[in-house]
Amino acid sequence: MIAILLVAGTAIDRSSSLAQSGRGQLPDDKKQKPVTPRLPYPLPKIRLPEQLPQKGDDTIRINSDLVTVVATIARKVQTDPLDLRQQDFEILEDGVPQEIANFARDVDQPLKMVMLFDTSLSVTQKIAFEKRAAARFFERVLRPQDAAALFSVSTDVSVLQDFTSKIPFLVNATRQLKAQGATSLYDAVFLASDYLKKAEGRRVIVIVSDGGDTTSSKGLLECLAQAQQSDAVIFAIFTGNLNSSQNLRDLAGERALETLTRETGGDVLKPRFTPGTQNDELDESSLRELDQAFLNVAEQLRTQFALGFFSTNDKRDGTFRKLSVRIKKSGYTARARTGYYAPKS
Repeated sequence: MIAILLVAGTAIDRSSSLAQSGRGQLPDDKKQKPVTPRLPYPLPKIRLPEQLPQKGDDTIRINSDLVTVVATIARKVQTDPLDLRQQDFEILEDGVPQEIANFARDVDQPLKMVMLFDTSLSVTQKIAFEKRAAARFFERVLRPQDAAALFSVSTDVSVLQDFTSKIPFLVNATRQLKAQGATSLYDAVFLASDYLKKAEGRRVIVIVSDGGDTTSSKGLLECLAQAQQSDAVIFAIFTGNLNSSQNLRDLAGERALETLTRETGGDVLKPRFTPGTQNDELDESSLRELDQAFLNVAEQLRTQFALGFFSTNDKRDGTFRKLSVRIKKSGYTARARTGYYAPKS
């Protein structure tokens, strides 16, 4: 479900032992030491997850083909309770209604989250505030059953902290963030999505970036496809300029983040940054804006429902199928990923 890779301390190599590293499981905290492995290039091609063997066993086939959809709920009146039931939801695949087989408040499931932190030179002015806000976000969101990882994104993608439920480890990792190099954001999304594939529970990627990409070997559509295949929901905090001086790079980055979040059922938050008295400083109000953006993400994570269905289209052709989720109950709307890739025989 709800975005390399290796346990900290080893070079990132998708062809080596991600599975051996226990991806998706909590590591032994006593052995964790924040390190920054580098990302070798080129990255391998996108591939669909392997399917379970068929051999005429309908039960095996059906279980492997369960489609899961995470729906984030918005209320017209924020004080209204989230007392939605299964019959209040409707799922359509390519316009065809589907029978909901699984239904649960997604907040009851453990959260597995990867934060991608843009540390390129373009964020130099804002990185101090971003680090403080990110540390507070971990403290607000993570419960004992949850786990998060922190990646630094510049010219290379580095694992500063592998999956852990220990908030001090994550806070310490944010202190290591420093602005340097260019930006390989699309590679980071691709790798984070792969990293989450075997994680149990909700799979979430949180991007803190201006959205600009300058050095990735992957493109926007490639990393989006990988996120969709891993059932990851992407949230983003846009750190570029929103005023009239917004340049083409900021505009392109904003649009890229909007695409990644919209297509996976997430959201992009856009705090406003106010210059301080010095040219290289920001006003303290910028920190409050960042805090509010992170708080918004935290609140949305608490309004999610998990839906599951078996498609009425039994073709195993690997094609992309469009999804839409509707709520029949007045005053509520749902945001979910726009589609998924069918299994392929």
